[in-house]
Amino acid sequence: MHFSDYIKATLMAIIDEIAADPRKFVVNPGKDFTRNRKMGFRDTLLMLLTMEGDCIKEEIYRYFGRNKEAPSKSAFYRQRRKLNSQALANLLFMFNQKLPKELYNGKYQLIACDGSAADIFRNPDAPDTFFEPNGKSSRGFNQIHINAFFSILDRRFTNLVIQPGRKRNEYAAFCEMVDAAGTSGPPTIYFADMGYASYNNFAHVIENSQFFLIRCNDKRLAGILGRPVDGLREVDMHVDRILTRSQAKKKRLRPELSENYRYTCMAVPMDYLDEKHSEYDISLRIVRFEIAPGSFENIITNLPDIEFDFDDFKELYHLRWNEENGFRDLKYPLCLTAFHSKKYEYIVQEVWARAVLHNFSSAIASNVEIEKKDTLYEYQANFSEACKTCRDFLRIHDGKTEMDVESLIAQNIEPIRPGRTFARQHRFKLPISFCYRR
Repeated sequence: MHFSDYIKATLMAIIDEIAADPRKFVVNPGKDFTRNRKMGFRDTLLMLLTMEGDCIKEEIYRYFGRNKEAPSKSAFYRQRRKLNSQALANLLFMFNQKLPKELYNGKYQLIACDGSAADIFRNPDAPDTFFEPNGKSSRGFNQIHINAFFSILDRRFTNLVIQPGRKRNEYAAFCEMVDAAGTSGPPTIYFADMGYASYNNFAHVIENSQFFLIRCNDKRLAGILGRPVDGLREVDMHVDRILTRSQAKKKRLRPELSENYRYTCMAVPMDYLDEKHSEYDISLRIVRFEIAPGSFENIITNLPDIEFDFDDFKELYHLRWNEENGFRDLKYPLCLTAFHSKKYEYIVQEVWARAVLHNFSSAIASNVEIEKKDTLYEYQANFSEACKTCRDFLRIHDGKTEMDVESLIAQNIEPIRPGRTFARQHRFKLPISFCYRR
């Protein structure tokens, strides 16, 4: 058995297990998916996982075959309506549990957190997602915001929090996902960009007995240190801080440690300060190093000195870039720019489905051996092409058709060019209109 066959069998076994008793994953338990239909629970899930950017009818033909026995579009709409909001999310979690984990230094799981916006179909009557006309669009546009946890070494999504564009809150999403992960599994290091640097985020990770490595700008770092950072070049130090909601010195429980106090205003979330707990102690490690002449990187962490020295951070944080690639693959090869509904709940459904397909493709592609040749660069599988192959492979459900997945993926490769950098391009792209689907 090829590894791709094993991964597909694993995913199909989970889907069959859910389909055998779907009551936890349907809107009306005991009623939905109880009758025999052309498109049952299993086929509905697989349809959602393997959809591309075409119209619904074309997607149905691609899955069931182009014949008059294929289900109608309305049949698909009725069946997807029966799935509750947790069906695809639980499929992702259950599938991830069956996949092996790659650990850093044989001990730590590396999880990156980031967010990305996705444009959905224009609807001015949806205030939570609609943005008025601006420099990006003269007619206005609708967006959702996808917050994700991404396993860096395994290249797979582990959790998502999807929010309406107008109600995006990356701080809250980060805390929600950290608390959901809890203390189960191997020790975790959470990576995040400077937009996630907050005492509340640090505290949630610490309270779950995990670790974090989060970038910080000079202004935020100066606030933590209590002094300007302009003259600092290389720093690796520990600071102890006492957080409080009050600026009154007479209310401080430890006035002898006045330099350690940091005021947290009521408008800033801090879940561990309340009427019973007026102070919160937090210990942080500050790392600052030069990445280019005159350009510095600030890292806030709680990683222990005994295992992670100063030089480790220069290499460690660079690994976070894999999540940026993950979002790119989610949007383009996996067609996240072409939703098949205007309804918010169905759009969320498709985001989870794309994440499952991404993990399925990544698990297979990462185990394909690429022949090494005497060339200037090493080569890796082209993930965009691998996704297309894995989607077609997952779509096979007749028990007869065979596909040499590993060989097909190995035929489409690209060079690995380390050290390349590009300026980020901010491009505004509207979703593909229903009218222009094939």
